Amino acid sequence: MNIAQTIYQHVKTMPIEKAVEVLHFIEFLETKQDVAINEAETNDVQEFMQTLPFGQRTDADINTQFQALRDEWDQS
Repeated sequence: MNIAQTIYQHVKTMPIEKAVEVLHFIEFLETKQDVAINEAETNDVQEFMQTLPFGQRTDADINTQFQALRDEWDQS
């Protein structure tokens, strides 16, 4: 059995509302453009993620920074 037949077997046992949802999803997939991920873009994202301060600040540090922002906003 090929993939189209397998999908058909599943859809034909569904209530009509669900089958219509499947049809809409298929139509959506047909209109959606395939987006190739550029390897250079992937590397850029990975490099950016490595610059983020994950695990480098304590909760106290974060709370202090938020409080400084709140104080600054209150003065505005």
